[in-house]
Amino acid sequence: MSEWLEGLNPEQVNAVKHDYGPQLILAGAGSGKTTVLVARTGRLISEQIVKPNNILVLTFTNKAAKELKQRVSAKVGRIGNKIVSGTFHSFGLGLLKKHYKQAKLPKKFGIIDTSDAKSILRSIIQDIRVTGKDSFDLDKLLSIISHWRGVGKTYVRDDEPDDPYLDLVQMVLPKYVERLELLGVVDFDGLLLKPIEVLKDHPDIKETYQNLYQQVMVDEFQDTNNIQMQLIDLLTSEHKNITVVGDDDQSIYGWRGANVSNILNFPHKYENCQVVRLIRNYRSTPEILELANHLIAHNKDRHDKVLKAESQDLQTHFKPELFTYEDGDNEAFEVVNQIEHFQKQGFTFKDIAILYRSNSLGDLLESYLRHSQIPYKLTGGVGFFDKSEVKDVLAFLQATFMPNEVSVRRVINLPPRGIGPKKIEFIQTYAEEHKMTFVDTVKKYQRHQSEKPYEELFTYKQIIEDLRVAILESLSDDPGRELLTHLKNIGYQDWVYKNYKNPQTAQKKWRSIETFAHVFNKFVSKAEGKSKGIFDFIQSMSLREEMTEDDDGKDQVQLMTLHACKGLEFPVVLIIGCEEDIIPHKILGTDIAEERRLFYVGLTRAKQHLVLTKSKARKKFGKNQKVAPSRFLLELPKDSFHDYSEGSRPLEEGDREVLLADLYKKLDMKIQDQDLS
Repeated sequence: MSEWLEGLNPEQVNAVKHDYGPQLILAGAGSGKTTVLVARTGRLISEQIVKPNNILVLTFTNKAAKELKQRVSAKVGRIGNKIVSGTFHSFGLGLLKKHYKQAKLPKKFGIIDTSDAKSILRSIIQDIRVTGKDSFDLDKLLSIISHWRGVGKTYVRDDEPDDPYLDLVQMVLPKYVERLELLGVVDFDGLLLKPIEVLKDHPDIKETYQNLYQQVMVDEFQDTNNIQMQLIDLLTSEHKNITVVGDDDQSIYGWRGANVSNILNFPHKYENCQVVRLIRNYRSTPEILELANHLIAHNKDRHDKVLKAESQDLQTHFKPELFTYEDGDNEAFEVVNQIEHFQKQGFTFKDIAILYRSNSLGDLLESYLRHSQIPYKLTGGVGFFDKSEVKDVLAFLQATFMPNEVSVRRVINLPPRGIGPKKIEFIQTYAEEHKMTFVDTVKKYQRHQSEKPYEELFTYKQIIEDLRVAILESLSDDPGRELLTHLKNIGYQDWVYKNYKNPQTAQKKWRSIETFAHVFNKFVSKAEGKSKGIFDFIQSMSLREEMTEDDDGKDQVQLMTLHACKGLEFPVVLIIGCEEDIIPHKILGTDIAEERRLFYVGLTRAKQHLVLTKSKARKKFGKNQKVAPSRFLLELPKDSFHDYSEGSRPLEEGDREVLLADLYKKLDMKIQDQDLS
């Protein structure tokens, strides 16, 4: 037996022993897909079926490409370094560097990022003098432009609904492409589109690459888009030695262009395609997999497979648990208690992951974790306390009750009130000359300290004093509301809306401030000594070192969205906010099948313990409003999890079907041939 087959299960062996022709490896969650990819690559080299430099492995991250090379080279030696392994975009860049003339690019062409692309787009919109140009979301425009370029679309069809974004894209797209060519640069999409043009327009170059890469492999194939599929076709159309590895049940990036039909249609696209299903899961307990299998079975368009638990390390099995709380605050508070519970069971903080569909849920949770001094690491996105608007409001509180130079400098001219660099320099110089701190100089500033009184400093001091009085006088009522009122009175809210021309962005910024004020009110109202609660709140919310340092070795609870958790695993997973309009998302979740896959990805991250939480009410527009449980929970058999919902009765046989049918009816959706038991 080949050393590359040792320790593999029969399905993995079947995939690794494949030599020529198309092959689809359906690798379920936790089934060892990377091991299979490495083993097949190594065996092809060891048995001299193909030389290392004739193997092309396309991945979605440089980390994955590097890992494959390292693991193969560990067995075959330095010859393994000749494998061509990298991301689609790095491959495209290499091709363009060799064939820049055919791509109609200068020899030293540039590559622009999203920020540069938006600047170019903004300039074009200004040039054509579009009415209401500031109201367009540039990220959304770039996304539509990317889609159009990928499918070769150039105009709005007659059967499409009226959409100002589509009309604008039709106007700016040709100008955008022309501007890129004029500047001699390529954007992210161009790193794939340009190579495709070269291969299509120059058959000799296409033949060279097809002969060079005799074996092509693609990792995470379910995430490929139309452009990437075109590139794969051009490279493999003659020899068809193409092996792709992926899981259609984990296709969760349709919103950014991934086309799940690439993996669904692969066996039909390629004649005599070998399909191997890796269904042995080496990660999770049988109980967790049972829950996940029941959920994903409700998706109709998928390759049929049922995951089976194979891990020998998990001796104790626990059913997944569902907890229901009165509102979002109670949920966040109880999640902290859950963390402390699992810590007492012997798990470390870094063993625990908290997953959510919407970053807004993470915002509230961060506040409770900080207050309880539980260290956490946020993966992906901007942490709640790293948002500029949250830093501003916290600085206002610090400057009022616990002033330091950093907080005072941050808000002394916020919103702008004429305290510019010259006046800041005056304060600094005076402080140094009189051996005073910057804060004391501002606090004790009198008119005689300058030939020309700086009235703006007196305005600032009055603002801070008014805030102090307003909050202290409202401690028994609603200090959070007083904080918001004060921010509005000094013009901070108006400044936020003027500073961010996109109304949606400005509104999102202000909602973060409202969340902060809500948390402030909750903590202060629960404190034994109300004024002491203010100081405790500021101190706990200001803890930075332990909370924000990006160190994988630190013992920290992991916080991330369901999208960010893909490819990871944790002994304990808590998925919060399992409610309708959150998962599936009210706005972003138009593709219910993909939303179900996203929830499935979250479920299958758990190794030993899976905890789901939901609330009876969730704060919307400043008020708690009743919410319904996620339809995905109603799709799960009642005996597949422990339901610890307060005051809820066990669902009888048939209840679940009625509830689910009623929910779908309310959402104006049809249920066709679904197993609702």
